[in-house]
Amino acid sequence: AVVSTQSTGGCGGVGGAVIAQDDQVGQAAKVLYLSFAFGLGIGAAVHLFSDISGGQLNPAVSFGLFFARQLSLVKALIFTLAQILGGIAGAGILKVTCPTGSFPGVVSLHGDLSMWQGLIYEFMGTLFLVLTVLATTRGARGHAASYTQPLSIGVAIFVIHLVLAPMTGSGINPARALASNIFGKNSIGSDFFVYIVGPLLASLVGGVLYEFFFAPYYRKSTHQKLNGQEMDDI
Repeated sequence: AVVSTQSTGGCGGVGGAVIAQDDQVGQAAKVLYLSFAFGLGIGAAVHLFSDISGGQLNPAVSFGLFFARQLSLVKALIFTLAQILGGIAGAGILKVTCPTGSFPGVVSLHGDLSMWQGLIYEFMGTLFLVLTVLATTRGARGHAASYTQPLSIGVAIFVIHLVLAPMTGSGINPARALASNIFGKNSIGSDFFVYIVGPLLASLVGGVLYEFFFAPYYRKSTHQKLNGQEMDDI
């Protein structure tokens, strides 16, 4: 239930995902506003729920943790179900409270993008997020204070939205993208697989990449630091 509740906050965070055809300054301001709102909001939600559920709002992150062998498959599936239900709840609240004909949060590809280009964008953005989460929440590294972890994740979200919002609407979360498009468009477009396949593929690649390439280095580095500290104590 906690995970479901926290997920509702992510559904409205992409209010500017489908950016109005405005002058370039106004368009850039909307992207910046969106990026700040989403980055700070997600960072705060992660901090708020980190001691309860790990602050997991995104199926791609949950499965990234699974592929990195930091979360069981059962828990990953439970989190994903809660995140989908939370996304539906958040989208439902927006549907009721937003003015008629207005629904912030619908994601779609920019008119000049092909589906495969959009898939690459969503894959790369989600991969950056998954690797950031895995790296900043790994206690073995020994140099990331707990209060900086949500900040790091929020900064990653901010940067990702700066890049992806004008291109794909910055989905990077299958649960939120699915719910917002169902309520906002009353349908799932032919290009929607971009927002499912891209992030989930990134969770697989990110989890495996971290576990077998990044983690061994961190373990080795931490071991060397501990040995050095022991020599200093002697």
